[in-house]
Amino acid sequence: MSGGPARRGGVLLRIEGSLRFLPASAAVRVVAAPRPSPVPGAPPELLGIALYESVVLPVIAVGAVRGDMAVCQHAGDLVGLVGGEVVQTGMFDVVADRPDLVEYEGERAAPLDVSAIYARVQTAARPARWGS
Repeated sequence: MSGGPARRGGVLLRIEGSLRFLPASAAVRVVAAPRPSPVPGAPPELLGIALYESVVLPVIAVGAVRGDMAVCQHAGDLVGLVGGEVVQTGMFDVVADRPDLVEYEGERAAPLDVSAIYARVQTAARPARWGS
């Protein structure tokens, strides 16, 4: 085992000025953002649905919509996240006293919580208009 700092693989995104880290365990691929088909009654963060490699996935805004989409794995499903500028992909040093953070060029990046983003959209999408 090497004596160097711990490292984690993933994607660094700049979202509304903040550097965020999407771990490799969740990141599938970064692709050009599609033009999603709107979903009537969906919350504003759910831009719509799009086809990715023969799979229909929800496209969720995490910031100002830009050119790339991070395709993520969440609870067995694929989710597309748009609105962050891809800064770098690869291996990053873990901050010694904060193992939840990684460092890139002197800046710390907090993890991007795909579960929380997905839960917000799911909770907002539950109005009674779709049933009962």
